[in-house]
Amino acid sequence: MKLQHLQAFVAAAHHRSLRAAARELGVTQPAVTHTIRELESALNAELMVRSVRGIELTACGLALLPRAEQLLGDMRRTVEAVGQVKGELAGKVSVGTMPSIALTALPHAVSKFRNAMPLVNLHLQEVTVPEALAQLRNGTLDLAAIHHLQTLDSDLVQTPLISTQFVIAMRNGHPLATCTRLHELVDAEWILTVGADQFPHSVMMTMFGTHGLPVPKRLLRAPSSFAVTLGLVSQTDVIGCFTLPLAQRVAPLGIQVAPIEEALPSYDISIISRRDLLPTPAVLHFIACLQDATRERMATPA
Repeated sequence: MKLQHLQAFVAAAHHRSLRAAARELGVTQPAVTHTIRELESALNAELMVRSVRGIELTACGLALLPRAEQLLGDMRRTVEAVGQVKGELAGKVSVGTMPSIALTALPHAVSKFRNAMPLVNLHLQEVTVPEALAQLRNGTLDLAAIHHLQTLDSDLVQTPLISTQFVIAMRNGHPLATCTRLHELVDAEWILTVGADQFPHSVMMTMFGTHGLPVPKRLLRAPSSFAVTLGLVSQTDVIGCFTLPLAQRVAPLGIQVAPIEEALPSYDISIISRRDLLPTPAVLHFIACLQDATRERMATPA
């Protein structure tokens, strides 16, 4: 396999079109077709078939795609690492994150990073845990700053970033704003930000189960949509769970923390990356900036 083989295959797979792949690569469509046929010949396997919807990957193509993406990403990082060591502070850093980081420490980390490496292309993306793991594996992401995972496959590694606390958030003037016990909130309507498959392990299950209380029955579901959550918690009587730094950050929008006396679950955030992927100097510097910004912006007051 050659570099151009992988580039043509990945471009065609992403676009589901040989014509679009040719435009991306700056070559003719017959050239892309010929290159992919060379790859199929080298692997002795059919990778793509034409359909009414465009290009469809075969089972062999689907098996090759994440590995081809990973190889291309690793090659790009190799070139960038050499250039950055030489003082050519360019390249790319791709980061996946969640609202608790994105709205608190991330802006400060980006500012720190920009001061040192203004020419490096930053790609920032809000991701769910499954998306983060998949994109780390195929090389789309260099790192993910997300909540700590209790079990992690051996091809990935996580470094603790910070531990903070969950709080219960509601709008200013909420009818239950003076409640101090968790059982007083069981009958309220809550917003749930995880999918059904993650609900058994959610903070809500932990929070109520730890104190021997039933999970609220009135649940409004908005998986992976913090914008929906923020709008509803700030403007309706729906209640939600935020990390403390995040609740403090959005307080000007009319959100307050309920003065609950019971201990609420903690929230551990880690940096996750691929174990076999050596970070470029730019990635290492971004991690350092994120660690500094997290300590400065997310430290829980004593």
